[in-house]
Amino acid sequence: GLQGEWGTGKTSLMSLLRENLESRSVAISWVNTWEFSMFAGSNETTPKVLAGMLEDLKQNCKESGNWVMGEEVSDRFKKVVGFIGNIANQAVAKQTGLNVKDGLSNELARSQIATIKDEIVRIIQKLVDDPNNPFGKIVFFVDDLDRINPTDAVEVLEALKNIFDIPNCVF
Repeated sequence: GLQGEWGTGKTSLMSLLRENLESRSVAISWVNTWEFSMFAGSNETTPKVLAGMLEDLKQNCKESGNWVMGEEVSDRFKKVVGFIGNIANQAVAKQTGLNVKDGLSNELARSQIATIKDEIVRIIQKLVDDPNNPFGKIVFFVDDLDRINPTDAVEVLEALKNIFDIPNCVF
């Protein structure tokens, strides 16, 4: 992690790291957390950041010609991003009466989250194992945590640790 005052060069240093890693055939995903927190409630920020991370990974791999996922993996990817997006939508609905916290604390929700993590592991492993691309690792850059509500920043970090703490991934 990089920590410093605004304007001290954290993003510039991360950009240099990104360039270096891209030259070493590392798949990169970069999200600016404040973009996902704008006009969003605190319960919406984390799912939006997580979905954004996956979408950016896919986009960067496609742009480099290295998203060689078959239909089955593409369907899994859509399922994962859809599920994460649905959590954000439920958070919005909470403002009109749906108690998301209670809904997400039950056994079914925990099971769904475990299933989604398993799907992410499969997608990442498929990407890394595919002989048609050069990637051996995926690095997720999470920028501008200092620009969002501190409680939201901690929630994003906890979700990263719990969901993206998987082989071949660094964040």
